[in-house]
Amino acid sequence: MLQVPVRWPNFSYSVDAMGLNKSTCVSEVILSEYAKLIADSAVAGRIDRAPAARDGHRYWTFTTRVFRKLCAGDMSPSAVLRENKMLLTAAQECAYCGVQGALQWEHIVPKARGGPETIDNLVLSCAACNLQKGALNPIDWYRRRDLHPKHIPRLAMGKLLKLVLEEHRRRGTLGAAEFPPGAGLRLSEVCRVFETPE
Repeated sequence: MLQVPVRWPNFSYSVDAMGLNKSTCVSEVILSEYAKLIADSAVAGRIDRAPAARDGHRYWTFTTRVFRKLCAGDMSPSAVLRENKMLLTAAQECAYCGVQGALQWEHIVPKARGGPETIDNLVLSCAACNLQKGALNPIDWYRRRDLHPKHIPRLAMGKLLKLVLEEHRRRGTLGAAEFPPGAGLRLSEVCRVFETPE
């Protein structure tokens, strides 16, 4: 097993010949999902809402390479500005289903769950998606609909991961081996940082 040190203090990550191993800390959970978003576009040709297949040697080799670079600090998630630019270019369609027409601002991390009142936490949504999603984050909403998180559109997932990464950074919990304490390291739990008391 190759152990590669990272620049963030107090943790390291592991990769093996098959690619990504089980995450050992909060930052790895977030960065592995972000690496998949990058690979979805670069390797699998994902277009906004269409999920990538996420299979094959080329896909996982690329994903592992991106993950390593993210963890080592040689690459960073694009600024949330990228997603805000995407928001403006796709301003005529729902960020979740793509329907065009009357849209409304929707909080990715609901305010009722502690989500911030910033443009970084907003996408345009049709009334139906906004109502169905309600006070759930996108991961919980998609799982409730029996959909894998890979189906979450790039714009919403990219913004969610960046919000969660920054909140964990602010709280000093990026190196935590569990989040919340006692819950292990699952993406759905790590993304509940806003509703977890400090």
